[in-house]
Amino acid sequence: MTPLSSELVGFTIPFYSKTHKYHRSFLTFSNSNLTHVNNVKPFSTNLQASSTTDARQQQTPQTHSHSQSLGFRDAQTLKIFHRSCRAGNYIEALHLLESMVLKGYNPDVILCTKLIKGFFTLRNVPKAVRVMEILEKFGQPDVFAYNALINGFCKMNRIDDSTKVLDRMRSKGFSPDTVTYNIMIGSLCSRGKLDLALKVLDQLVNDNCQPTVITYTILIEATMIEGGVDEALKLLDEMLSRGLRPDMFTYNTIIRGMCKEGMVERAFEMIRNLELKGCEPDVISYNILLRALLNQGKWEEGEKLMSKMFSEKCEPNVVTYSILITTLCRDGKIDEALNLLRLMKERGLTPDAYSYDPLIAAFCREGRLDLAIKFLETMISDGCLPDVVNYNTVLATLCKNGKADQALEIFGKLGEVGCSPNSSSYNTMFSALWSSGDKIRALQMISEMLNRGVDPDEITYNSMISCLCREGMVDEAFELLVDMRSCEFHPSVVTYNIVLLGYCKAHRIEDAIDVLDTMVENGCKPNETTYTMLIEGIGFAGYRAEAMELANDLVRIDAISEYSFKRLHRTFPLLNVLQRSSQTFGH
Repeated sequence: MTPLSSELVGFTIPFYSKTHKYHRSFLTFSNSNLTHVNNVKPFSTNLQASSTTDARQQQTPQTHSHSQSLGFRDAQTLKIFHRSCRAGNYIEALHLLESMVLKGYNPDVILCTKLIKGFFTLRNVPKAVRVMEILEKFGQPDVFAYNALINGFCKMNRIDDSTKVLDRMRSKGFSPDTVTYNIMIGSLCSRGKLDLALKVLDQLVNDNCQPTVITYTILIEATMIEGGVDEALKLLDEMLSRGLRPDMFTYNTIIRGMCKEGMVERAFEMIRNLELKGCEPDVISYNILLRALLNQGKWEEGEKLMSKMFSEKCEPNVVTYSILITTLCRDGKIDEALNLLRLMKERGLTPDAYSYDPLIAAFCREGRLDLAIKFLETMISDGCLPDVVNYNTVLATLCKNGKADQALEIFGKLGEVGCSPNSSSYNTMFSALWSSGDKIRALQMISEMLNRGVDPDEITYNSMISCLCREGMVDEAFELLVDMRSCEFHPSVVTYNIVLLGYCKAHRIEDAIDVLDTMVENGCKPNETTYTMLIEGIGFAGYRAEAMELANDLVRIDAISEYSFKRLHRTFPLLNVLQRSSQTFGH
């Protein structure tokens, strides 16, 4: 076991699972190990109801009248409840709701639906479920309320729970509508599960629901990513065969997919065919095509497209100018980009954060941090609040230039300007603080991140794993790698290589080989760096002959290159292995 730095002993970091955000485990640095303590049970969709009677049969005038007469006994409390819901004070509203139903108040389904949505916004799943429990027991839920619950679970990547709610909905006598299915399809598509989304489409049809333009547009967009343009066009044909008329949003989805695949000419051909059918492209269509042309460096064609746009009386919007500004900054034409920003304002358009970001990034690249920070102030004075991307660009540059204290000062004020830091902000500050030697403050940054409900991403894990390995805390790094997989992240070959290198530097070769085994078992293919690091680790641990024997075997199967083999041989010269390797290469 690698001894920990004394300054880190006893430091605890709460980590949340990606799939169950309320589920927390703790990473505790101790002299013995990095330990995990799980303290919250996983969710169970246990929506209690007073009866299994058909929900529609419960909605009778007699029940409604009786409940309302009881509810009016505390009119003031009712008013406060309504006001709390409208103001977004959901905890207070739930407390009032619980007290009112005990006095006979029949909860309003619309307000309860808003409460459910509000609690999901706060990621407070138990409270959202509690509202539905109250609604089922004391009120009259409807399809919209169940849809809100399904949508909340889907957005949190808890598909199994959303399916349980769907089953619950049916058991209470409610038939899912097209909106219900669209929520499920959209969630599955956004998570790369197109095959399951298409099965939900079949279920939608079997339940005598009619797919809409939105249904197919969601599926077309996902198919563009997973199946390609031709498969997406088959869905478009199916959509047309059902008598559905695609709108420009649908066509723009296809045009965007074509442009991302480099099929710009095919996208233009689709636009021409639409025009022949009397369907005029909108500003979004032009923006997609303009971005595609400029990404290919085709300024002349871009200018022609802009001329056509004006001739068709299609006015450029903020996005149009932002695309032009981004391209000019990318090409190093900052002065022209600034002129375009001024022109944009003169034409009555208000630049947004995306308009300013390329300029801020360009100033940072050129080391003109004073101008970048000044631009943040200009944005605010122009009525455009900088977003977290704008701030992250400046924070990263300050940290890169060794100005962590100035970065911390700006970071600390993000909340004051209404811009909450995201995982990228925390990752930047963590790496900067750790590299500057302030490890406690770096770890506190991760704790703050998790306590504020900001989910760690792959970069968070990789940064922590890398930093821990550099400090010789390889066991702790490996535990984080395991935690990473439990959160449905897939560690890359780079992540595994970092841990493997850590064990090799500590001369813990068996552990390094275990990492290689874990890597292969989890479907991550080792690369040449993986093998060369392992060979070097074995050699430096005192097993030179074994190291070069392994190198000889690996070069024979082309797992490592001849160049890498020769470099390893220079490090660990062994005559007998060299002779065999010379025969391998025919020297």
